Amino acid sequence: MKRVDKTFKIIYVIITTLFVFGVVLSFFNYSYSGYYTDKIINWSWLLFTLIIIIRFWRKKAVKIYFYSLLTVLLLSVLPILIPFYGIVFYFSTVKDHQQIDLNNTYRIERTNHQALSIHRVYIYKRIGGIEKNISRPIYADIVKSVLNLKMEDIVYEFEFKEYPIQSAKLVNATKDSIGIEYQIKNKKKRIYHSLKKDYGY
Repeated sequence: MKRVDKTFKIIYVIITTLFVFGVVLSFFNYSYSGYYTDKIINWSWLLFTLIIIIRFWRKKAVKIYFYSLLTVLLLSVLPILIPFYGIVFYFSTVKDHQQIDLNNTYRIERTNHQALSIHRVYIYKRIGGIEKNISRPIYADIVKSVLNLKMEDIVYEFEFKEYPIQSAKLVNATKDSIGIEYQIKNKKKRIYHSLKKDYGY
């Protein structure tokens, strides 16, 4: 039994380290490579946290750990639920609409990344076992450009389900921009996105 408990603790320490490192990466526009990698690590951490708390509940340190996590969760609800929704978005696939691999290095994700964020296309570049978000253009601008709509035309959030990306192909990538050919509503257009760092969310 002691050997099993020790194994559980070692596994939990490893998963927690990966989870914390993933959270830190996210603050610098990095994440683990692949769309589901973060989700798998996050849910593994949550599952093992529940197992650890139940299995070692009699230990004082575990009780303190549990109430600390509970406090953080409750505090996240107070500021009009924004931090709480941030946690939900980070753990789940909520508002993640499409994921397309352009090649082995680049992929795109059509998403509302955060609770109050607008609809964007996140462009990721894989660097070994991690990837970096290098650009996040507004999806409405892409739709308007591909379909040749006037820039003053309004494309409402609820309409985006009618404008999925049918296909996306990498044209080229430089240190300053990345070119992608989008197909939407059977129309194609090449768009070059700047790799500037001051994109919003």
